[in-house]
Amino acid sequence: MKYQIYIIFDNHPASQPPVRNDYRNFLIPVWTQMAEHYKNRNEYVIYEILNEPNRISANAWGKMQGGVVDAIRKVDKNHWIVVSGIHTGNNPAEGLSFLPKYSDNKLLYTFHFYDPHVFTHQGVAWTDLPQMASLGGVPFPYDKERMPKTPNDLKGTWVENELMNYSTRGTTAALTKKIDQVTKFIKQRNVPVFCGEFGVYMCTCLPEDRVMYYRFIRESLEARNIPWLIWDYYYPFGIFDPPGGVFIWGFIGDIKTDLNIELVRALGLVSPPQAQRQREPLNTGFTIYDDRLNKGSTFDFSCRQTTINLYYTPAAEGEYAIHWGNISRKFDFINFQLAISDFSYLAQNRFALEFKAKTGKPVSFDVKFFNLQDNTNWHIGYNITSRQLPPDEKWHIIRIPLMDMKLWGGDDKRSLQWVEPGGRTISWDNINNLEFTMVNEDGYVCEIYLDDIKITE
Repeated sequence: MKYQIYIIFDNHPASQPPVRNDYRNFLIPVWTQMAEHYKNRNEYVIYEILNEPNRISANAWGKMQGGVVDAIRKVDKNHWIVVSGIHTGNNPAEGLSFLPKYSDNKLLYTFHFYDPHVFTHQGVAWTDLPQMASLGGVPFPYDKERMPKTPNDLKGTWVENELMNYSTRGTTAALTKKIDQVTKFIKQRNVPVFCGEFGVYMCTCLPEDRVMYYRFIRESLEARNIPWLIWDYYYPFGIFDPPGGVFIWGFIGDIKTDLNIELVRALGLVSPPQAQRQREPLNTGFTIYDDRLNKGSTFDFSCRQTTINLYYTPAAEGEYAIHWGNISRKFDFINFQLAISDFSYLAQNRFALEFKAKTGKPVSFDVKFFNLQDNTNWHIGYNITSRQLPPDEKWHIIRIPLMDMKLWGGDDKRSLQWVEPGGRTISWDNINNLEFTMVNEDGYVCEIYLDDIKITE
């Protein structure tokens, strides 16, 4: 409240949410609970019902969203609510135009802008098929001399069609036309609208093209008085330059040393002076999780059917523990994204990863650190079985000296292929993640509790 910064609680499922028919079992309970908890908070709290609703008809979603608004208003009549149209992927105004005229007078309408998709998402490997991991070098705006050929795995797909028509769809004129359709919606409905996301994946496009896109979209929105947000901050659509120019999950940029200054300027912002990043080898232990995540760390987990509670009680020690539940697939994981650090001294001086754990069924899972070197994230791991963690539902202390961990191989960040270690020795100088990965076979359902995760002497 001191800085008058609004917080939007964005219901942003990492996997496809169950919005088709059973929203009463999902969206309404979630938002009724949220509204009850925050109804007496200040005006800077905003609710966003669902990020990018899709795989549902526009008519069904319009009615469904209205029902959620009504459920919130039974509890909280004061806070603003963000509503959105179905996510069509190529026409942000179209989703908005299909919405019914809601009677609530404290609604903010939002849309996301990622056109042209073959530019903003080239190189991305997590989208619906066909994935565009093999695509790179698409320019913005269209430049005939710089257009790449369609990769073999994308021939015959919509991606090839978009590339063939990029001369008309990848221009500033084409994007202006789409943004003007949003302006038309604003005038017709007389409602507040903001762009909730725009951005470009940094890994496979030219940096200058990316900067040009940000500048053009930002200036176009501001010229039409449309507020905007970008996706994202730290991650591969973000505003920081990763070390060596290769993005890795877990890279947490420092605003004093790692800003992409040209991109920040393209957004109309002023960058603080940048200093040279200094990194000395760590020489003391530190906590990763103890009641809460350590400052400087972030958390991720495999979506599927896995459940995560970072505030489980009772804990092994202190107030909270982690409950990792409904683990049912091989390679389900939880991941602690650490500030990139040099563990060389810690490994050489017999420091260890130590944590408390319990389970009620026999389990087998890997514990591994990731170290980035030569564009590859190398996996340094140790396997945990019932020998270290008996299935007795009691808390056990597990201690793994760093020097006892083995190099298993790595993920090549450019080719997206697995690389065998060969005769390579372990390097600890660029650690960026700690991951717990289930290795039980698919269909074996179990749960694990974790607490007091730390690096210690």
